[in-house]
Amino acid sequence: MSKSRKMRRCNNFKLDSYWQTSDYNSALFMMYRQQIIKLAMNRFKWINLPPTCNERYLEMTLLFQGIATIAFPSRQRGTFYSTQVTQISPLNVYDNPTRWLSVGNNGWRFKCSNRNGVIVWDNRARYPLMQMVDMWARELVDVRRTKQLNRMHVKTPYLIKCSPEQEQQAENIYKQMAGGEPAIITTTGIENIDIDVIKTDVPYLGEELTAEEINTWQQIYQMLGIENLTFKAERMVQDEVNKRDEPSDLMALDGLNCRREACEQLNNRFGDYLEAPITCVWAKDNISQNFNFMANIKEQLELDEGEVSNYDEER
Repeated sequence: MSKSRKMRRCNNFKLDSYWQTSDYNSALFMMYRQQIIKLAMNRFKWINLPPTCNERYLEMTLLFQGIATIAFPSRQRGTFYSTQVTQISPLNVYDNPTRWLSVGNNGWRFKCSNRNGVIVWDNRARYPLMQMVDMWARELVDVRRTKQLNRMHVKTPYLIKCSPEQEQQAENIYKQMAGGEPAIITTTGIENIDIDVIKTDVPYLGEELTAEEINTWQQIYQMLGIENLTFKAERMVQDEVNKRDEPSDLMALDGLNCRREACEQLNNRFGDYLEAPITCVWAKDNISQNFNFMANIKEQLELDEGEVSNYDEER
C-alpha cells in the first residue's frame, strides 16, 4: 500500500470517528433531554381546566418559557385558551405584566389584561426550567461517555506487526479474533506476523461511575421536586430519609403554589364562566412520603368528600 493511500485512509478514519462521536453525543443529549422533559411535564395535574384549554401545551409552555396565560378573547367571553405570553406593557411595581398577548404557535393571538385572563408562572424565580434541563442532560451525557471510555481503555488492544505485503492477511486475522471465531483460518506465512497485546493498566471504574450516574439522576429528581430513593444507605434511618426529601418537597411546592395562585385568580375573577373551580394538584404517582399533597389539597380547597373520591377513582 502506497504512503499516500495510507495517509488518506488514516485521515478518513479520524474524520469518520470524529463525526460518529459528535453524532452519538448529540443523540445521547437528545435522549436524556427528552426523558427529563417527560418527567417535568407530568408532575402536575390540572382539574376542571376548561375544555378549550390544553394541559399538555400549558405545561410545555411553562417548562420552556417559565410563563403562560389562561385567558379568553373579548369577543368570546368564557372561552378560555392556555397559550404563550408576549408582554406589551411595562411591568407593575411587583414585576407583573398588566397587559399582554395570548399567542399560539400558529400566530393566532389576542390582547389580554386582568379583565380577561391571568398569568401563570412555572416557579417563583420566574426562570424557564429548560435551562437546567439542558444542563443536566449534558451532565448525564458526560457521565455516560466517561463510562464508555473507561470500558474501552480497560480493554487490552492487539498490537499486530507485519510487512506491507501481509497487511490484508493481518486484517483478516484481526477480524476473526474480534468476531470471536473459535478457529482462525489463514494462509501460510502467519509465522511472520507478530501479535501482541498492549496493557493499559487503566482501572475499571464501573461501580463508581454507576453511583455517579445515580447521584446525577437524584439531583435531577430533586430539581423537579420528585421524591426518589434509588438506593438507600444501609444505616439510613427514616428521619434521615425525610430530611433528604425536604428539598424535593420545597421544589414541588414552588411549582405547585404558582399554579394554585393562577387557579385562585381564575376562580375569583371568572367563576361565572367556569363549570367548576379550577385547581392543580401534584400528580398522584409522585406523592412524597414527607408531604401528603392530596391531603393538603383537600384541606386548602375544602373539596367535599364526593369530589375527592371521584377524582381518586379517575386517577
